[in-house]
Amino acid sequence: MIEVYAPASIGNFAVGFDALGAALAPIDGSLLGDVAVVSAAASDEFVCSGEYAHKLPSDASENLAYQCLVHFRAHVAPDMPSVKLELKKNLPIGSGLGSSACSVVATFAALDKFAQTNLSQVELIELMADFEAIVSGGRHYDNITPCYLGGLQLTGDLIPDKSIALPVDENWYYVAAFPGFSLNTAKARSVLPKELSMHAGVEFAQRLSAFSSLLLTQRFDDALSIMQDDIAEPYRAPLITGFSEAKANLPALGAEIVSISGAGPTLFTLCKTLEAAEKCAQWLAQNYINEQGFCHICKLDNDGTRQLTVL
Repeated sequence: MIEVYAPASIGNFAVGFDALGAALAPIDGSLLGDVAVVSAAASDEFVCSGEYAHKLPSDASENLAYQCLVHFRAHVAPDMPSVKLELKKNLPIGSGLGSSACSVVATFAALDKFAQTNLSQVELIELMADFEAIVSGGRHYDNITPCYLGGLQLTGDLIPDKSIALPVDENWYYVAAFPGFSLNTAKARSVLPKELSMHAGVEFAQRLSAFSSLLLTQRFDDALSIMQDDIAEPYRAPLITGFSEAKANLPALGAEIVSISGAGPTLFTLCKTLEAAEKCAQWLAQNYINEQGFCHICKLDNDGTRQLTVL
C-alpha cells in the first residue's frame, strides 16, 4: 500500500497571477490537504472518503482522481496490476486552496510510486496540469507545482523544469481563512478582464520580476513593499462576502498583506510575527468564517507531496 499526502496551496500569491504558488503547513502539525491511497486489488476499485467526499460526484467516472487512474493505466502504466484507489478528500471544493490540484497531485504521485514508473518531475507536472485543467479551465501551474514540490514556486511553461523555488523570510507566518462557502473557479475567472492595457501589463511584469529578484537576493522587506494584486483581486473581491472588511481591518492587527488565495474565497494574510498572526486569526474566526469555515496559522510546507505509509 502506498499512501501519499499533497498539501493545500495559495495560488497567485498576490503578486504572481497564474505564476506564483505557495504550499501551506499549519503550525499546529495538522495536515491541510488530500491523501491518496493505492493498494493491490483483484480488480480496479475507487473509493472517495474524507470530510468533503460528499461534495464530489457519487459516480466514480466523474471523479477527477478516478479519471487520473484511468488515464494512468491507459497511457502510462498499462501493465500495472489492478489497484484500489482511495481519495481522502480533506479540502473543501471551490475553496481557493488548490483543492482539485491536491486530488490530482496526490493521485498521480501515489500511482507513480506504486507502479514504479519513475516519471520525471516535468513529466509528472505536465500530467498533473492536464487534469487540473479539467476543473480550472486551463493549464495553470500555480497550485500544481507548490503542491507537488513544496515551498514558494515561480512556475509556468517558459520556466525550465516548469518551476523555480523562491526563498522567503523564515519568520513569516501565513493565516489562511476559508469562510465556509465555495466560489466556483470558472465564475471567479469569468469576471477577470479579457485584456490588459499596455501600462497594466508592463506594471505586472515589473512587479513580478522585481518581487522574485528581491526574494532571491533576500531583500524580504523590499519584496513585501511591492506585494499587491492589481490583476485579479479588484474583480474577485466583490464576489467574496466579508473580504473588503477583512482587508480594511487586518493591517491594524499586524497583517503586512491581505489578499485572495487563488480564485477565492479563502483569503490569506502574511504576518512577520506569530503574535500578529494570532491576532489576525482571532479576528477572522470572529468576523470572516462561518460554522463550515476554518482558519489556520501556517508556515510554508517545504516538503510538498510526500509518502506517509508504505505497507
